[in-house]
Amino acid sequence: MKRRMIAVLLSGILLCSAAGCGKEAVTDKNTAASSSQEVTETPAAEESPEASSSSADSTAESASASTSSESSGDEGKEADKKRIEITVPHKDGMEALYDTVDGLNVEKGSYIAVVAKDLSAGFWKAVKAGAQQALDDLNASLGYTGNDKVYMTFEGPENESDTNSQINIIDSVISENPDALILGIIDQQSGQAQMEEASDSQIPVIIADSGIESDLITSTCATDHAAAAKLAADHLCEAIGNSGEVAIVAHQYNTESSVERVEAFKKEIEEKYTDVKVVQVNYGDGEESIADMLKNTLETYPALKGIFCTNEDMADQTLDALADMENTEQIQIVGFDSGEKQQKAIQEGREYGTVTQNPYGLGYAAIVAAVRAIQGLPVDQKIDTGYQWLDKDTIDLETNQKYLYN
Repeated sequence: MKRRMIAVLLSGILLCSAAGCGKEAVTDKNTAASSSQEVTETPAAEESPEASSSSADSTAESASASTSSESSGDEGKEADKKRIEITVPHKDGMEALYDTVDGLNVEKGSYIAVVAKDLSAGFWKAVKAGAQQALDDLNASLGYTGNDKVYMTFEGPENESDTNSQINIIDSVISENPDALILGIIDQQSGQAQMEEASDSQIPVIIADSGIESDLITSTCATDHAAAAKLAADHLCEAIGNSGEVAIVAHQYNTESSVERVEAFKKEIEEKYTDVKVVQVNYGDGEESIADMLKNTLETYPALKGIFCTNEDMADQTLDALADMENTEQIQIVGFDSGEKQQKAIQEGREYGTVTQNPYGLGYAAIVAAVRAIQGLPVDQKIDTGYQWLDKDTIDLETNQKYLYN
């Protein structure tokens, strides 16, 4: 119910402004891609029927063929759409299932704020698609339509190194007093004050992917970063014949997911592969480009045999950099995540394989956890959303399509 009066007033002002100035009001969220804020399923009494049913357009833009989408039309009507296949592992002792909205019941117009790490990343677009599907399922199960729908805003900086912008966005959404807050934190050392403010306002906080050290968090929905990175180490060592020098290209120095993946990868090598040595770790949030860092790495270690990339962006940049260099065909690349460029590189043999997360499931699970918290139901402190190894022999299997995104 929060923000409804503001939404109604703003909607009316925008529509009147558009009519008075001869400008067309924006109803398609995709036309506002440059903005750091996007409102999804926001109730507004003055919205046109087309605007009220177009809330899933932006998720469809980033999703693969298996994602859901809605086309504009009269409220209550939906175009034919293919649902995303949602799976979230359920372990013994867990309080709930996180790939279903069965049994959930919250107030009409409940508002969930999501702050991601990087709105431009395919991974976060897929997280958003999964989150939107959870909201669609929830509203359908409760019979909520129009102004009654449970809705979310999905905001964040335009790149994953902009910590200051993200903190400002978190401050802004907390001031709007959402019913629950979902966060993917860029810098694990930041955000303590925001956690305290959310706690003081009785706003449950769900971490998605990367968090901070705080006992004020209700739940964390994430990949088991350490286990996934160990799997990546095993496959990279396999690719180089269990012998030789390897490097790491990590997305950030102080993001929880990056730290855990780097440390687990190194530990796995040290403990299991005595003839393999990690010679250098490069970080993508510095001033030097990935291409320049890799050039320097190869000048220092010309016999380098493998590279582990800790996320989609680092894998993409590494693939581009090596393509522009000579005598790099022998270098085996193992990535993390499963964006379009990585999919193609794996199919063509330029990337040995990748450990992909489950972004659609992560987004869905985060919404379920948030709704359970709003409802006062038990929520598991840790929700492992799973991961999967993909290579040229498995990437095209039907069972693995739920891990892929564009």
